Amino acid sequence: MNLRFLKPTLFFSVASLFMLGCSEDNSSSTEMEEISSSSVVEDVNPEEPTDSLSSSNPDTTPSSSSTPLKGVLVDDFEDGNMVSLLDEGWYSYTDEGNSGASTVSFLTDVDGNWAAASDGYESSYSLSLSYKLDKGNYEFDPYVGWGVNVPASVNMNAIGGLSYWYKGGKHTVRVETSDITDFDVHSYTVNASYTNWKLVTVRFQDLMQEGWGIPVDFKKENITAISFQAKGSSKVREDSLRIDYLYLMDTSEVAKDQPDMVIRAPEIPEVEIGDIAISNPLQEKAMKYLDKGVNFTNWLEEAKGRFAGFEGAPYGKEDVKNLADNGFKALRLPIDLDLYADNRDKFVAGTDSVLVMDTTTLWTVLDSFVNWTGEYGISLTIDYHEYDGSFNVESSADPQYRKMVANVWKTVAARYADNPREDIFYELLNEPGMNSNGKINKDNWTLTAQEMIDSIRAVDTKHTILFGDVQWYDIKELQTREPFTDDNIVYVIHSYEPFIFTHQGASWGETATLKNIPFPYDSTKWSTFSSDFGVKKNTASWVKTAVKNYYKTGSKEYIINLILPAKKWAVTNNVPIIINEYGAYGLRADTESRLNYMRAMHEISDTLQIPMQHWGYEGGFSLFENGKLIDGMKEAMGL
Repeated sequence: MNLRFLKPTLFFSVASLFMLGCSEDNSSSTEMEEISSSSVVEDVNPEEPTDSLSSSNPDTTPSSSSTPLKGVLVDDFEDGNMVSLLDEGWYSYTDEGNSGASTVSFLTDVDGNWAAASDGYESSYSLSLSYKLDKGNYEFDPYVGWGVNVPASVNMNAIGGLSYWYKGGKHTVRVETSDITDFDVHSYTVNASYTNWKLVTVRFQDLMQEGWGIPVDFKKENITAISFQAKGSSKVREDSLRIDYLYLMDTSEVAKDQPDMVIRAPEIPEVEIGDIAISNPLQEKAMKYLDKGVNFTNWLEEAKGRFAGFEGAPYGKEDVKNLADNGFKALRLPIDLDLYADNRDKFVAGTDSVLVMDTTTLWTVLDSFVNWTGEYGISLTIDYHEYDGSFNVESSADPQYRKMVANVWKTVAARYADNPREDIFYELLNEPGMNSNGKINKDNWTLTAQEMIDSIRAVDTKHTILFGDVQWYDIKELQTREPFTDDNIVYVIHSYEPFIFTHQGASWGETATLKNIPFPYDSTKWSTFSSDFGVKKNTASWVKTAVKNYYKTGSKEYIINLILPAKKWAVTNNVPIIINEYGAYGLRADTESRLNYMRAMHEISDTLQIPMQHWGYEGGFSLFENGKLIDGMKEAMGL
């Protein structure tokens, strides 16, 4: 990283200023997704101060340096130098140290001072800079940043937020604290404003981490710096920004929460099950082998050969035995199979005519699980769990890419074609286009799936295939599909509703800040303040709406009604259907609610005769802790 100080005579600790540009957290499962760019501050007209900076109280409207202050003015830039009013020098950094090629430069006058007259918001000076975002050889999004330390002498007990004026490109304001060491700092994203100066006011309670690091509760007493960051993408981009009047707001100037919800009695929808009989013998096979299952997550779907020799691997023979000993009947093994195609890209490009598989590494993994599951009497699903984004909108339309994935399956199926076990399953491709926001053309996915099926059946006519549809195995997408002509296919959906419960606290999505949401909905545990459940100012609007409507969706009956259309489709077409991903993230959900949810899903499985497999063994979606099943889980899951 290229770290640059704006006043070379000042000394700073590189350890305290060094910042990463934010890489994605690969410790999460495929449900993993980035925080949406919709989480931004609203544009503010200079004549219309917002939040706590009310125009009715001139003492709390820091629009000029002459305004009486209750909080702490960090810098108004009117002295024209590169040192804040807290006697701390401004610094900058880029992604150069991470092999990026981004640059940042600051506008100065001929004497090396800050920008020329009339450059600030109703003032002579501002922090004015231009930058180029160029990822170069950096693996993740390119970035530049700049900031200023906050000395320990500032009494943070009296501070409740910050404000500043800006004009220019989209950016994030980052409030750095000493207890975050992985650079996933609490921040707030601000949209571009090129025409007018805009006022940003951010309450500390509205800050959130980007989500790729370790979650840490925000503590204002640990604040060490305020910084700003601009990020790009694979396309080189140039932009500029001006910042003026950076101010730490007194708690009296910070807007207080107002009641924004009504506590309502739960609305439990009516449920009409109807006929669920399926005469296809595959239904009995699915119930026998694919129910009460578990996924081994965050491992083989993420990287080729990671612990392939099993020394130091997160899962092994003892874990398979542990599943069997606790009454589980099925194991789903997510693995990104095309990572074992050594010349994948050359084959797709057409420069290599034969796909070469690293079968030494691949068979070490798959043969082990085939043997272990056979020994302990549980089924095995080999789940082609594409994780690196290689199957996307473009590649799904590429005949050569389709040929590649079909050849991958042909290699795997040929390996186990003669295995006498009937409880080995081939899952074609998990959530096709999962890293393309689900936007895979359905016809292209159908063509890809058919080529996979044909390749498998060329070498193996015995083992059952699993198929799920686009949009993350969406039920509505499946409803519009005619089943394949192959009569040895089980159809798959995923279920994570109610999402604000199952994914509260999940760092990779827009529900990252949610907390304390119970299951089922309970009016005695509800509040008139959505902030009690982690809703923040820049929380996505759909999340805010879902929290307010949770009295309608937080029930077993609501979940059944979501799943029923898939079951009716299965009955109409006389094919079995399963759910091989469900679960509730445990970071912010209390144990009682998780057990209630697991019990509800077990009852749904029994009622609708739909086999289910839980996403997770240990970790975020854990069933086990230190190898032991969580207390109450055995009864809740009907093991």
